[in-house]
Amino acid sequence: MKKLLLISLVFTSLLQARAFTIYNTKYNNFESINNNRVATVNGDFLQLNNSGYNNIIVTDSTTIDSFTSFKYYIKFANLHNREGKSYKVTNSQGKTTSISSTECGLVFNHSSRGYWLVAVSCSNSNLYNESVDNRTMSVKLINNYGNSTVVKQVTLNDGVNLDEGYNYLGVTVENNSISVKIGKDQLKEVLSYHLTTSDAEASTGFPCMNVGYFVGPGAMMSIERTVLSFNDHQQFPTVNLETKWTREALDRHFAASKNPYEGYWTYLDRDMEDQWLKLGGRYTIAIVETEQGYDVIYVDGAQVKKSMWHSGMKKAEMKQTIFTDNFTGKWYDATLQPIDDDVFATFESGVILNFKFPVYKSQVRFSKVLNE
Repeated sequence: MKKLLLISLVFTSLLQARAFTIYNTKYNNFESINNNRVATVNGDFLQLNNSGYNNIIVTDSTTIDSFTSFKYYIKFANLHNREGKSYKVTNSQGKTTSISSTECGLVFNHSSRGYWLVAVSCSNSNLYNESVDNRTMSVKLINNYGNSTVVKQVTLNDGVNLDEGYNYLGVTVENNSISVKIGKDQLKEVLSYHLTTSDAEASTGFPCMNVGYFVGPGAMMSIERTVLSFNDHQQFPTVNLETKWTREALDRHFAASKNPYEGYWTYLDRDMEDQWLKLGGRYTIAIVETEQGYDVIYVDGAQVKKSMWHSGMKKAEMKQTIFTDNFTGKWYDATLQPIDDDVFATFESGVILNFKFPVYKSQVRFSKVLNE
Protein backbone atom coordinates (compact mmCIF):
# COMPACT_ATOMS: atom_id res chain seq x y z
CA MET A 1 0.00 0.00 0.00
CA LYS A 2 1.55 3.30 -1.04
CA LYS A 3 1.08 6.33 1.14
CA LEU A 4 0.34 9.92 0.27
CA LEU A 5 3.49 11.50 -1.13
CA LEU A 6 4.45 14.51 0.99
CA ILE A 7 8.14 15.01 0.34
CA SER A 8 8.29 18.41 -1.10
CA LEU A 9 5.24 17.02 -2.88
CA VAL A 10 1.70 16.80 -1.61
CA PHE A 11 -1.40 15.27 -3.10
CA THR A 12 -3.43 17.92 -4.87
CA SER A 13 -6.07 18.20 -2.15
CA LEU A 14 -5.23 17.00 1.37
CA LEU A 15 -7.90 15.22 3.37
CA GLN A 16 -8.48 16.01 7.04
CA ALA A 17 -7.97 12.43 8.23
CA ARG A 18 -4.89 10.33 7.67
CA ALA A 19 -4.93 9.51 3.96
CA PHE A 20 -3.48 6.63 2.03
CA THR A 21 -2.86 6.69 -1.68
CA ILE A 22 -2.67 3.66 -3.97
CA TYR A 23 -0.83 4.25 -7.24
CA ASN A 24 -0.95 1.87 -10.18
CA THR A 25 1.51 2.34 -13.04
CA LYS A 26 3.93 0.30 -15.11
CA TYR A 27 6.49 0.76 -12.32
CA ASN A 28 4.57 -1.52 -9.97
CA ASN A 29 3.02 -3.60 -12.75
CA PHE A 30 -0.43 -2.27 -11.81
CA GLU A 31 -0.08 -4.52 -8.79
CA SER A 32 -3.42 -3.89 -7.07
CA ILE A 33 -5.51 -4.71 -10.15
CA ASN A 34 -7.29 -8.06 -10.20
CA ASN A 35 -6.06 -9.02 -13.65
CA ASN A 36 -8.23 -11.31 -15.75
CA ARG A 37 -8.39 -12.27 -19.39
CA VAL A 38 -9.10 -8.70 -20.51
CA ALA A 39 -6.69 -6.85 -18.19
CA THR A 40 -3.07 -7.13 -19.27
CA VAL A 41 0.01 -4.97 -18.86
CA ASN A 42 1.28 -3.96 -22.29
CA GLY A 43 4.46 -1.89 -22.03
CA ASP A 44 3.60 1.33 -20.22
CA PHE A 45 -0.13 0.67 -20.05
CA LEU A 46 -2.80 -1.58 -18.62
CA GLN A 47 -5.12 -2.59 -21.44
CA LEU A 48 -8.65 -3.99 -21.29
CA ASN A 49 -10.24 -5.22 -24.51
CA ASN A 50 -13.93 -6.11 -24.66
CA SER A 51 -14.87 -8.00 -27.81
CA GLY A 52 -18.09 -9.35 -26.31
CA TYR A 53 -21.70 -8.20 -25.98
CA ASN A 54 -21.66 -7.54 -22.23
CA ASN A 55 -20.01 -4.87 -20.09
CA ILE A 56 -16.80 -5.86 -18.31
CA ILE A 57 -15.95 -4.67 -14.80
CA VAL A 58 -12.40 -5.03 -13.46
CA THR A 59 -11.85 -3.96 -9.85
CA ASP A 60 -8.87 -2.83 -7.84
CA SER A 61 -8.06 -5.17 -4.94
CA THR A 62 -8.00 -2.29 -2.44
CA THR A 63 -11.11 -2.09 -0.29
CA ILE A 64 -12.47 1.08 1.31
CA ASP A 65 -15.38 1.97 3.57
CA SER A 66 -18.65 2.51 1.75
CA PHE A 67 -18.96 6.11 0.61
CA THR A 68 -16.08 7.21 2.76
CA SER A 69 -14.39 10.37 1.49
CA PHE A 70 -12.09 9.39 -1.36
CA LYS A 71 -10.70 10.48 -4.72
CA TYR A 72 -10.16 8.16 -7.64
CA TYR A 73 -8.41 9.43 -10.77
CA ILE A 74 -7.27 7.63 -13.91
CA LYS A 75 -5.47 8.63 -17.09
CA PHE A 76 -6.97 6.59 -19.90
CA ALA A 77 -7.77 6.34 -23.60
CA ASN A 78 -10.33 4.36 -25.56
CA LEU A 79 -8.31 2.91 -28.42
CA HIS A 80 -11.55 1.93 -30.16
CA ASN A 81 -12.82 5.48 -30.47
CA ARG A 82 -11.82 6.45 -34.00
CA GLU A 83 -14.16 8.74 -35.87
CA GLY A 84 -16.04 6.90 -38.60
CA LYS A 85 -14.88 3.43 -37.55
CA SER A 86 -16.95 0.61 -36.06
CA TYR A 87 -15.79 -2.36 -33.98
CA LYS A 88 -17.05 -5.94 -34.04
CA VAL A 89 -18.35 -7.74 -30.97
CA THR A 90 -19.38 -11.38 -30.72
CA ASN A 91 -21.73 -13.06 -28.27
CA SER A 92 -21.39 -16.54 -26.77
CA GLN A 93 -23.39 -18.04 -29.66
CA GLY A 94 -21.03 -16.53 -32.24
CA LYS A 95 -23.39 -13.79 -33.42
CA THR A 96 -21.47 -10.70 -34.53
CA THR A 97 -22.46 -7.06 -34.72
CA SER A 98 -20.63 -3.73 -35.02
CA ILE A 99 -20.54 -0.78 -32.62
CA SER A 100 -19.39 2.68 -33.69
CA SER A 101 -19.75 4.55 -30.38
CA THR A 102 -18.02 2.46 -27.73
CA GLU A 103 -17.81 3.52 -24.10
CA CYS A 104 -15.63 2.93 -21.08
CA GLY A 105 -14.86 4.62 -17.77
CA LEU A 106 -14.44 4.02 -14.08
CA VAL A 107 -16.38 2.19 -11.40
CA PHE A 108 -16.63 3.06 -7.72
CA ASN A 109 -18.41 1.82 -4.61
CA HIS A 110 -18.51 -1.61 -6.17
CA SER A 111 -20.05 -4.25 -3.87
CA SER A 112 -22.04 -7.46 -4.08
CA ARG A 113 -25.20 -5.38 -4.40
CA GLY A 114 -24.13 -3.10 -7.26
CA TYR A 115 -21.93 -0.15 -8.14
CA TRP A 116 -21.70 3.38 -9.47
CA LEU A 117 -19.91 4.13 -12.71
CA VAL A 118 -18.87 7.02 -14.94
CA ALA A 119 -19.25 6.08 -18.62
CA VAL A 120 -17.53 8.05 -21.38
CA SER A 121 -18.31 7.76 -25.11
CA CYS A 122 -17.95 9.88 -28.25
CA SER A 123 -20.19 10.27 -31.29
CA ASN A 124 -20.86 12.45 -34.33
CA SER A 125 -24.03 14.38 -35.05
CA ASN A 126 -23.71 13.94 -38.84
CA LEU A 127 -20.59 12.01 -39.79
CA TYR A 128 -21.00 12.34 -43.55
CA ASN A 129 -21.80 16.04 -43.74
CA GLU A 130 -18.83 18.09 -42.54
CA SER A 131 -20.68 21.37 -42.78
CA VAL A 132 -23.05 20.42 -39.95
CA ASP A 133 -21.19 17.59 -38.23
CA ASN A 134 -20.18 18.00 -34.59
CA ARG A 135 -18.25 15.40 -32.60
CA THR A 136 -18.98 15.36 -28.89
CA MET A 137 -18.27 13.39 -25.75
CA SER A 138 -20.97 12.11 -23.42
CA VAL A 139 -20.14 11.68 -19.73
CA LYS A 140 -22.75 9.77 -17.72
CA LEU A 141 -22.99 9.14 -14.00
CA ILE A 142 -24.83 5.83 -13.58
CA ASN A 143 -26.33 4.16 -10.52
CA ASN A 144 -26.31 0.40 -11.03
CA TYR A 145 -27.92 -0.85 -7.81
CA GLY A 146 -30.68 -3.03 -9.16
CA ASN A 147 -31.70 -1.16 -12.31
CA SER A 148 -29.08 0.78 -14.27
CA THR A 149 -30.07 4.46 -14.06
CA VAL A 150 -28.37 7.50 -15.59
CA VAL A 151 -28.69 10.01 -12.76
CA LYS A 152 -26.82 12.80 -14.55
CA GLN A 153 -25.28 13.39 -17.96
CA VAL A 154 -23.27 16.08 -19.72
CA THR A 155 -22.15 16.57 -23.34
CA LEU A 156 -18.73 18.09 -24.09
CA ASN A 157 -17.13 19.31 -27.29
CA ASP A 158 -13.91 20.93 -26.06
CA GLY A 159 -11.27 20.44 -23.38
CA VAL A 160 -11.22 16.67 -23.97
CA ASN A 161 -9.72 14.27 -26.51
CA LEU A 162 -12.55 13.16 -28.77
CA ASP A 163 -10.67 10.34 -30.47
CA GLU A 164 -8.09 7.79 -29.28
CA GLY A 165 -6.06 10.27 -27.21
CA TYR A 166 -5.70 10.22 -23.44
CA ASN A 167 -7.92 12.00 -20.94
CA TYR A 168 -7.85 12.37 -17.19
CA LEU A 169 -11.02 11.16 -15.50
CA GLY A 170 -11.76 11.43 -11.81
CA VAL A 171 -14.44 11.09 -9.21
CA THR A 172 -14.48 12.64 -5.74
CA VAL A 173 -16.89 11.39 -3.11
CA GLU A 174 -17.38 13.52 0.01
CA ASN A 175 -20.28 14.35 2.31
CA ASN A 176 -22.70 12.17 0.31
CA SER A 177 -21.86 14.10 -2.86
CA ILE A 178 -20.23 12.88 -6.07
CA SER A 179 -18.11 15.15 -8.26
CA VAL A 180 -17.01 13.98 -11.73
CA LYS A 181 -14.03 15.63 -13.43
CA ILE A 182 -12.46 15.10 -16.85
CA GLY A 183 -10.03 16.78 -19.25
CA LYS A 184 -7.23 16.11 -21.70
CA ASP A 185 -4.73 18.38 -19.91
CA GLN A 186 -6.27 18.94 -16.51
CA LEU A 187 -9.27 17.80 -14.53
CA LYS A 188 -12.31 20.06 -14.68
CA GLU A 189 -15.56 19.36 -12.88
CA VAL A 190 -18.29 18.61 -15.41
CA LEU A 191 -21.07 17.34 -13.17
CA SER A 192 -21.95 16.82 -9.53
CA TYR A 193 -24.66 14.88 -7.75
CA HIS A 194 -25.91 14.70 -4.16
CA LEU A 195 -27.09 11.30 -2.99
CA THR A 196 -30.76 10.90 -2.27
CA THR A 197 -31.94 8.93 0.75
CA SER A 198 -32.67 5.89 -1.43
CA ASP A 199 -29.24 6.20 -3.09
CA ALA A 200 -27.54 6.18 0.28
CA GLU A 201 -29.57 3.24 1.59
CA ALA A 202 -28.81 1.16 -1.50
CA SER A 203 -25.11 1.88 -1.87
CA THR A 204 -23.75 2.15 1.68
CA GLY A 205 -23.30 -0.19 4.60
CA PHE A 206 -20.87 -2.66 3.03
CA PRO A 207 -17.53 -3.31 4.76
CA CYS A 208 -15.74 -4.02 1.48
CA MET A 209 -16.17 -1.76 -1.51
CA ASN A 210 -13.87 -1.32 -4.50
CA VAL A 211 -13.05 0.97 -7.37
CA GLY A 212 -12.14 -0.17 -10.87
CA TYR A 213 -12.82 0.12 -14.59
CA PHE A 214 -15.81 -0.23 -16.84
CA VAL A 215 -15.30 -1.43 -20.44
CA GLY A 216 -18.34 -1.48 -22.70
CA PRO A 217 -18.83 -3.77 -25.73
CA GLY A 218 -16.28 -3.07 -28.45
CA ALA A 219 -14.17 -0.72 -26.32
CA MET A 220 -10.44 -1.13 -25.78
CA MET A 221 -9.32 0.79 -22.72
CA SER A 222 -5.68 1.79 -22.23
CA ILE A 223 -4.74 3.06 -18.76
CA GLU A 224 -1.51 4.89 -18.04
CA ARG A 225 -2.01 5.32 -14.30
CA THR A 226 -4.54 5.37 -11.49
CA VAL A 227 -4.58 7.14 -8.14
CA LEU A 228 -6.90 6.19 -5.28
CA SER A 229 -6.69 8.43 -2.21
CA PHE A 230 -8.85 7.60 0.79
CA ASN A 231 -9.16 8.16 4.51
CA ASP A 232 -8.06 5.60 7.05
CA HIS A 233 -9.11 6.15 10.65
CA GLN A 234 -6.56 3.85 12.27
CA GLN A 235 -4.11 5.28 14.79
CA PHE A 236 -0.58 5.51 13.40
CA PRO A 237 2.53 5.50 15.58
CA THR A 238 4.69 8.59 15.42
CA VAL A 239 8.08 7.92 13.89
CA ASN A 240 11.00 9.33 15.86
CA LEU A 241 13.09 11.31 13.38
CA GLU A 242 15.17 13.18 15.94
CA THR A 243 18.94 13.13 15.37
CA LYS A 244 22.01 14.45 17.16
CA TRP A 245 22.39 17.19 14.58
CA THR A 246 21.91 20.85 15.39
CA ARG A 247 22.80 23.70 13.07
CA GLU A 248 25.91 24.39 15.13
CA ALA A 249 26.95 20.71 15.07
CA LEU A 250 26.42 20.57 11.32
CA ASP A 251 28.55 23.70 10.82
CA ARG A 252 31.41 22.19 12.84
CA HIS A 253 31.14 18.85 11.04
CA PHE A 254 31.16 20.38 7.56
CA ALA A 255 34.10 22.66 8.40
CA ALA A 256 36.24 19.57 9.04
CA SER A 257 34.78 17.33 6.33
CA LYS A 258 36.73 16.28 3.23
CA ASN A 259 33.70 14.67 1.59
CA PRO A 260 32.57 16.92 -1.29
CA TYR A 261 28.97 15.76 -0.96
CA GLU A 262 28.60 16.66 2.68
CA GLY A 263 27.17 20.11 3.31
CA TYR A 264 24.05 22.16 2.82
CA TRP A 265 21.83 21.75 -0.21
CA THR A 266 18.90 23.89 -1.25
CA TYR A 267 15.86 23.37 -3.46
CA LEU A 268 16.70 23.87 -7.15
CA ASP A 269 13.77 22.75 -9.28
CA ARG A 270 11.21 20.03 -9.85
CA ASP A 271 9.68 17.98 -12.65
CA MET A 272 6.29 16.54 -11.77
CA GLU A 273 2.74 16.17 -12.96
CA ASP A 274 0.85 18.90 -11.14
CA GLN A 275 -2.31 17.03 -12.03
CA TRP A 276 -1.38 14.56 -9.30
CA LEU A 277 1.19 16.28 -7.12
CA LYS A 278 2.25 19.77 -6.15
CA LEU A 279 5.21 21.41 -4.45
CA GLY A 280 4.87 21.60 -0.69
CA GLY A 281 8.08 23.33 0.36
CA ARG A 282 11.38 24.72 -0.87
CA TYR A 283 13.61 22.81 1.48
CA THR A 284 17.13 23.44 2.65
CA ILE A 285 18.69 20.13 3.71
CA ALA A 286 22.03 18.91 5.03
CA ILE A 287 23.82 15.81 3.74
CA VAL A 288 25.94 13.85 6.22
CA GLU A 289 27.80 10.63 5.50
CA THR A 290 26.87 7.35 7.21
CA GLU A 291 28.30 3.82 7.01
CA GLN A 292 25.71 2.87 4.37
CA GLY A 293 25.49 6.12 2.42
CA TYR A 294 24.08 9.44 3.60
CA ASP A 295 21.44 10.87 5.91
CA VAL A 296 19.41 13.85 4.76
CA ILE A 297 18.79 16.28 7.62
CA TYR A 298 15.98 18.84 7.46
CA VAL A 299 17.16 22.43 8.00
CA ASP A 300 14.22 24.63 6.94
CA GLY A 301 11.76 25.47 4.15
CA ALA A 302 8.73 23.31 5.02
CA GLN A 303 5.35 24.76 4.09
CA VAL A 304 3.13 21.69 4.47
CA LYS A 305 2.78 20.49 8.10
CA LYS A 306 5.41 23.06 8.97
CA SER A 307 4.76 22.84 12.71
CA MET A 308 5.77 19.16 12.73
CA TRP A 309 9.31 19.89 11.54
CA HIS A 310 12.33 21.55 13.11
CA SER A 311 15.99 21.75 12.14
CA GLY A 312 17.91 18.55 12.85
CA MET A 313 15.18 16.02 12.07
CA LYS A 314 15.90 13.26 9.57
CA LYS A 315 14.19 13.92 6.25
CA ALA A 316 15.58 11.05 4.17
CA GLU A 317 18.09 8.23 3.96
CA MET A 318 20.31 7.28 1.01
CA LYS A 319 21.89 3.83 0.74
CA GLN A 320 24.76 3.24 -1.68
CA THR A 321 24.22 0.90 -4.64
CA ILE A 322 26.89 -0.81 -6.76
CA PHE A 323 26.71 2.16 -9.13
CA THR A 324 28.77 5.27 -8.43
CA ASP A 325 26.74 8.21 -7.07
CA ASN A 326 23.51 6.20 -7.22
CA PHE A 327 21.48 5.40 -4.11
CA THR A 328 18.24 3.80 -3.06
CA GLY A 329 16.22 6.18 -0.93
CA LYS A 330 13.68 6.55 1.84
CA TRP A 331 11.90 9.86 2.30
CA TYR A 332 9.80 10.83 5.31
CA ASP A 333 6.63 12.65 4.36
CA ALA A 334 5.07 15.65 6.07
CA THR A 335 3.22 13.37 8.51
CA LEU A 336 6.50 11.62 9.47
CA GLN A 337 5.63 8.43 7.58
CA PRO A 338 8.25 6.77 5.31
CA ILE A 339 8.05 6.70 1.52
CA ASP A 340 10.37 3.95 0.29
CA ASP A 341 8.82 2.38 -2.80
CA ASP A 342 11.06 2.93 -5.84
CA VAL A 343 12.78 6.02 -4.44
CA PHE A 344 16.22 6.80 -5.87
CA ALA A 345 18.80 9.54 -5.44
CA THR A 346 21.76 10.54 -7.58
CA PHE A 347 24.55 13.09 -7.39
CA GLU A 348 25.10 14.90 -10.67
CA SER A 349 28.40 16.68 -11.39
CA GLY A 350 28.98 16.96 -7.65
CA VAL A 351 26.67 19.95 -7.26
CA ILE A 352 23.16 18.60 -7.92
CA LEU A 353 21.27 16.04 -5.83
CA ASN A 354 18.29 14.50 -7.58
CA PHE A 355 15.59 12.59 -5.71
CA LYS A 356 13.56 10.51 -8.15
CA PHE A 357 10.08 9.06 -7.65
CA PRO A 358 9.41 7.13 -10.87
CA VAL A 359 6.11 5.68 -9.68
CA TYR A 360 4.82 9.24 -9.51
CA LYS A 361 6.69 10.45 -12.62
CA SER A 362 8.33 13.07 -10.45
CA GLN A 363 11.69 14.30 -9.33
CA VAL A 364 13.01 17.10 -7.11
CA ARG A 365 16.51 18.50 -7.39
CA PHE A 366 18.72 20.28 -4.86
CA SER A 367 21.88 22.29 -5.51
CA LYS A 368 24.96 22.40 -3.31
CA VAL A 369 25.30 25.54 -1.20
CA LEU A 370 28.85 26.75 -1.74
CA ASN A 371 30.89 28.83 0.74
CA GLU A 372 28.40 28.18 3.53
